[in-house]
Amino acid sequence: MIKTLCILFLPLLAFSKTLFVQETIKEYLNENNPYYYATIAKESVSKKNEKVFESAFDTRLNMKYDDKRYPTTQGEYQQVDITKAIGNGMEFRVAYRSAQGVQEYNNIKTGKEGELYTSINIPILSLINNTSKNKLDYQIAKLRTKELSQGSRKNILSLYYISSKVYFELLLHKSIYQTEQDLLKRAELNYEFISKEVKSGKLAPIALIDVKSQIINRKQRLLSSKNRYQNAKNTFLKYLNISERRFDTLYTLASIKVKKTSSKELYKGSQEIVIKNRPEFQRIEYQLDKLDLQLQYNDISKYPKFNMKLDSVYDLEYKEDGYKVAMEFNFPLERSNYKGKNETYKKEKILLHNTKETIKNDIDTNIRNIIQKISLQEKNITLADEEIDLVKQLESAERRKYQEGLGSLLFVNQREILTLKAKQKQLHYYFELQLLHLQLKYELGTLLKKS
Repeated sequence: MIKTLCILFLPLLAFSKTLFVQETIKEYLNENNPYYYATIAKESVSKKNEKVFESAFDTRLNMKYDDKRYPTTQGEYQQVDITKAIGNGMEFRVAYRSAQGVQEYNNIKTGKEGELYTSINIPILSLINNTSKNKLDYQIAKLRTKELSQGSRKNILSLYYISSKVYFELLLHKSIYQTEQDLLKRAELNYEFISKEVKSGKLAPIALIDVKSQIINRKQRLLSSKNRYQNAKNTFLKYLNISERRFDTLYTLASIKVKKTSSKELYKGSQEIVIKNRPEFQRIEYQLDKLDLQLQYNDISKYPKFNMKLDSVYDLEYKEDGYKVAMEFNFPLERSNYKGKNETYKKEKILLHNTKETIKNDIDTNIRNIIQKISLQEKNITLADEEIDLVKQLESAERRKYQEGLGSLLFVNQREILTLKAKQKQLHYYFELQLLHLQLKYELGTLLKKS
């Protein structure tokens, strides 16, 4: 009963399998796949590292306590303060402090109940330009993450490209394996025909030895072909991070054939598509943004450094307040640091612009060459169609001659091999064409987009 049910439901199970096409690969490019995760690891680390630079703007609670009991001097100092830095370089502090006796590291002395203390540190030039070293570091860290995200995109494109290439190799070897199966079946049909001829006395028994030798040879060919097919499958499943049993349960494989396209249509608007989609160009834009920020911050260095600090206190015992104003002025007369960095950043910008143009020209040349090769392969496929039709006709004619006693099994075998070679040659043309379309999409940056 169970065996009968299995026989009944087996066709349904086979029908439920999904056709595995190239785009199905994308479903397996996720963080559960170690090959995929390796492509985005640096971006993930950089994203977390942004928090380190963002911490410069964290609100901080500080406490300090000194209790001094020297032979000739005594003193006690307590302070609790909250500080906050903001993007323009200003820093605010609110504190309570109590300083009794003789202080060791400062000349502060308060009433017994202590005093409230507020402070504002103002870097004038940073305030005017609404920037600071902390803000610069944080902005560059964020741009670094965006830059690495484009690196991740390029890595994912490369992973998908490699996986797709192995996928088409798998389809090629599967199709070649099928042609070898067909060749073996032809030898087995020849054996059936010759067996009947030997039984009827039309052929000598020696004829069976010849066809048996053919069958052994074709079985050997089939085993070699199956081995190449299995190796390609193992490599492909490695990139999917899936077992063969699960793959075979879920999927059937598509055909390696590809539709012909117009070369002019392929090149139309390619330059705009490349600029828009290739991650290298967006990565360069983020690098240019970083240099603009560094130039902007470096411009402050050509002016004198001028910092101001305002402190105010309110004594809780005497109910009186006070203040202190401090100013700092610093100006390197040669300004070597400013000049050196300024020239460095400008040269780096020129280099990036030139790199962008070089990449653009290289990609455009690659696209033109690929489209030319696509046109050639499509012509080869058309000629291969004609060749297959001819060799099939010759094979059929040779078989009829043999069946009528006018030909030789040797000539039939030769015709079958020529038909096989013509079919396999066409399969290789289709394979090369698939790879060319793959390379074209990679160059355009559209490989991961829906067709």
